[in-house]
Amino acid sequence: MEFCHLGEGVTSHNGVEIIRAKHLVPPKMNALHRLKFEISLWRNLRRVSRGLLLKKFDLVIACMPTVAAGIVGKRIAKQLDLPFGLIVQDLSGAGAKQSGLWGGALISKIAHAVEGRALHAADGLVVVSPAMKVVVIGLGVESRRINQILNYSARTIASEDKTSARRKFGWATEDFVVIHTGNMGAKQDLENVVRAADALTGKSQIKIYLVGHGNQENNLKVFCEGKSNIAVLPAVSDEDYSALLSAADLLLVNERSTQMEMSLPSKLTSYLYSQRPVIAAVPRGGATWKFLDGVAELVEAADPKALARKIEELSHNPIRLDELARLGSEFAKKHLDPEVGRAKYLQWVEDLINTNKDWR
Repeated sequence: MEFCHLGEGVTSHNGVEIIRAKHLVPPKMNALHRLKFEISLWRNLRRVSRGLLLKKFDLVIACMPTVAAGIVGKRIAKQLDLPFGLIVQDLSGAGAKQSGLWGGALISKIAHAVEGRALHAADGLVVVSPAMKVVVIGLGVESRRINQILNYSARTIASEDKTSARRKFGWATEDFVVIHTGNMGAKQDLENVVRAADALTGKSQIKIYLVGHGNQENNLKVFCEGKSNIAVLPAVSDEDYSALLSAADLLLVNERSTQMEMSLPSKLTSYLYSQRPVIAAVPRGGATWKFLDGVAELVEAADPKALARKIEELSHNPIRLDELARLGSEFAKKHLDPEVGRAKYLQWVEDLINTNKDWR
């Protein structure tokens, strides 16, 4: 992979021209900050898109969230009379309602109305989970216009020797290590994991590491002060990520109890490829629960005592751990392979262009 700079804010990556524009990224998110973020992104997208209107394209693809991407993508496609494809990774309306953010209900109403217009304007859509497809259909989009393509693994995950991996991070080989990686925000409700750590038995050698960054990071560090069995650690580099996962006895997903219709956490693709067992404390019947049912140990969200009990049970059950690792790995190879995912996207793009040639 090679990057080539073509001018201020413009680079070429493997032959694809990338235009970078600075926009507001609030340190904390609430209704007002979310609105400012969307307006900032919308203005940048409008500005950048003016330089694209004289170029020749086959179609326009936008990715949601954010709401701004859907609006501007729809506008560009209309101006150039091109097919408009929409990849729905998440929906800000549903997300704001379920996230627990201050002002979430207001964001939800605004985003729901705008997102609905973008969804209906698209000539074809991709959704990344069965639960997301149900939500999009519920907004009035015809099922025939929707393709489901699971997110494939964007990282190359290689299983490493556990002892060597732990040596890299200075962790004891005799501990039972549980790792949660990625964003530390309201959606993850990682206070639940801290409370689970408190519920572990006093003689336990279980260590829980929360690895990453996010707007709840400082609060979590305060909650973890003085506790010997849980710690908040900074995110690791891509080069060390495989080692991080390999150092774990158990990989953890934790979600807020209201996260029923959200997109799937991106960490799942890496987790399942890592050949390590996965445990998920998520809402029963939600998108993540349905996705992991049969390949991970599932616990009801917002029940720290149940999470602690299950972690302790697994720490004494190597046969079940090996079974979970095998099930996750088999699922990843079958459904999350990058080549399979890319082929599905290329086919979707080809179909979108050919279908719309017939009537344009």
